Amino acid sequence: MKINDFAPQAANAANTLVELGNQIGQFHLSKADDGSTGSLPLQIGIESIVNSWIRNQMAYRTQLVGDLNKIATQVQEIRAPLQHITAEVFRRGIVWEPTVNDPDESQLDEINEFIGDANRFHKTLEEVLRLAHFDLNSIDDAFILLNKSYVVKDGKLEQKLVEIRHLDPAITDFDLDARGLPENFHWFCPAHRFKVVEKDTPTDEEKKALICSEKGCGFPLKPAMYKYSHKNAIYYLLDDEIIHLSKFYPTDTFGWSPILTLFEKALTLLGMDKNLYRYFFERKMPAAMLMVSTDDPDSLRRERQQWESKTKQDTNYMPMVAVSSRNNRGRVDLVRLFHTMQEMDYLPIRNEIRERVASMWGVTPAWQGAPEGFGGLTTQTTQLVVMSRVVEGDQRIFHERVFPKILDTFGITDWKMVLPTPEEKAESTRISFALQRAQLAQQLAAQGYDVELKEQNIDAENVEFVVSGQQVNMAKMGAEAQALSLMQQEQQMQQMQQEQQMQQEQAAQGGEEGGAPPGGGGAPLQLSLASKPWTQQLAEMGFPFPIIKSVQPDGTKVWFQHGVTDYTATLNMGQLGQVEKAVMKAFVPPEVETTPSTPSDPVQRIDDADE
Repeated sequence: MKINDFAPQAANAANTLVELGNQIGQFHLSKADDGSTGSLPLQIGIESIVNSWIRNQMAYRTQLVGDLNKIATQVQEIRAPLQHITAEVFRRGIVWEPTVNDPDESQLDEINEFIGDANRFHKTLEEVLRLAHFDLNSIDDAFILLNKSYVVKDGKLEQKLVEIRHLDPAITDFDLDARGLPENFHWFCPAHRFKVVEKDTPTDEEKKALICSEKGCGFPLKPAMYKYSHKNAIYYLLDDEIIHLSKFYPTDTFGWSPILTLFEKALTLLGMDKNLYRYFFERKMPAAMLMVSTDDPDSLRRERQQWESKTKQDTNYMPMVAVSSRNNRGRVDLVRLFHTMQEMDYLPIRNEIRERVASMWGVTPAWQGAPEGFGGLTTQTTQLVVMSRVVEGDQRIFHERVFPKILDTFGITDWKMVLPTPEEKAESTRISFALQRAQLAQQLAAQGYDVELKEQNIDAENVEFVVSGQQVNMAKMGAEAQALSLMQQEQQMQQMQQEQQMQQEQAAQGGEEGGAPPGGGGAPLQLSLASKPWTQQLAEMGFPFPIIKSVQPDGTKVWFQHGVTDYTATLNMGQLGQVEKAVMKAFVPPEVETTPSTPSDPVQRIDDADE
């Protein structure tokens, strides 16, 4: 037998390897005559071994992807995590966010129609993306078709998006040449795409000569990047017409499905489900068998019939079995034909496999409704954080690789499509975050910052604060608080004095009309009444915005700052006295002469200056 009879492709493969060896022998870095840096003379594609494997794989790829889809939809432990991730990624829908200050609303008129009706099957854009996302997590290959219509006018190619479709990864392939390079084998005109020219690795001059032969067209042919098989026909597609996504193992071509890594576990779960089905539904044999060793089976049969009749009459009847021991071999054995769930350790094994399968996609037990997933606030919060990161990673794929191409097709520049993060948190976690924000706002307010609510009339768990201003010295804040307390005392004293004055006036009017008031006719009480608060008096004297630094405990002196100058003023029952510049006196510790230092108590500095 010749090798060609066993493997017809071996001769072509050998010629390819020989040609590749000759090219590798001539492989070197060349430089031009002018001394500029050269480039590799060989265009490196996919290695011959990998390329051959891909070509062989394509013969069975349709069946392989079909089997993977079947496993992903039939095994609950695989389908549930995939559906949870997809539901969380698109839970809050697709929203628009402006990218400029004054966005153009008219740019969204055309694309809003596609969001509600993206193709001829009347699928919404979100439904198309959901299908692609399921393929991305199950097959690790997702293909989105941007179906366009082309018209050549005056030598220019005009295009318009017609529909957005989801393509089956089982029948979508890369168009590679013999060396494994894309966009180097089939060429066609987008406006007349059914006239395909096959040209393997053309030179630059040959590429320029590849133009559309249709009358009145003459547009340069474009290379195909993908090909799609439909009813024994192959349709070649351009690079900007297909969005290919791969998540777990992105290579130059196809990805590697995570189900292949979990293939044995997936088959184990299928077998366990079928075993339970047959155990409880299709079981046609008894669960156990009673074997009695006896020399007289006829009498045992008669006794059994008697037991059955007595058991029907009395359910508490206890039969007695007589076994002959003539040969010392008489015994009764119970042979079980099926194992119980506890004996097979069914549930722990299934839970272990389920957690290992779900961990491949980053789905925690809490998201699968497992009771053991709810183990306290810390554990539950950690699981929610892990799931949130998985969702954000999948959303990033759409933000970086899908939405920009769709927006470029519609010519949208002022807006961007966004999938909002679910931000799923437990209620206790949200309350804890709100308390932390409130405590932080209280601490900032204590340091002198201006803290205000960001929004009014919102839930307590969503409250946020806006911080402004500058930090104030604690000594100044204490002096201001003391000054505020003094102002309140002054206002209370003024109110009391006004009340006493009104009583004296009423008493005086009563004495003039009806004589001296009861209790004697002494002189009216004279009180020193301040007409205005001393802070207002400071403003009228040319100090409109004083910064209060310190007030003496007895309320006779106040130290304040106006601008960059410190002043002292005397107070007498609320009346502002003399105001003068504060004189700082050096403080010298007893028995030790050191460099003059500033006293820490501002009131003591005022007293020392007066002395």
